Amino acid sequence: MSRRDRAIDRERGRERRRELLAVLLSRAERGVLLPDEARLLRTMVEAEIADGDRARRTTGGQNAAVRRLQARVEAAEQAIVETEADRDRLARDVATLHDALGATAREAFAERKRHRAEVYEAHLLLETAEARAEQAEQQLAEQEAVALRYGNWLADAQRECGAPNWPQLAATVRAAVRRADEGRSAA
Repeated sequence: MSRRDRAIDRERGRERRRELLAVLLSRAERGVLLPDEARLLRTMVEAEIADGDRARRTTGGQNAAVRRLQARVEAAEQAIVETEADRDRLARDVATLHDALGATAREAFAERKRHRAEVYEAHLLLETAEARAEQAEQQLAEQEAVALRYGNWLADAQRECGAPNWPQLAATVRAAVRRADEGRSAA
């Protein structure tokens, strides 16, 4: 038998008992209650009292359970409010971190771009410096060749002037000029 069937049977039994109680009470009120009916009335009243006590105990237990459940519901609602507040705070923190990460990424990208530009500029400067150094080496080689030709020319001139060595060249040239002047004046 299911719980529902038992509940229906209990309800029918109560209805029959109440009908019988009503009959017995009306007979007692009229003073026509027989001793067997009085005992039956007493038994039925005691059964109703026991049912009432049992119902009050059940109701008390159910009320206590309801109070416990209400406390749990209130605690759960408070936990939900706290969880929603934590969720909102964490969402703000995530948004802040996302913004900070984006700003950091933009700064890093800009720094990388600046670094690449600096590296490119340094590369260009290096190429320019290398080209200038090569040009300077070429010019130096050309100037060394000119200096060598000039030195050879001077050495040839020194030999032609009869100067025994380079430091005496000026004196030798002056002496040659004086002799040439004397030769002209004598002539």
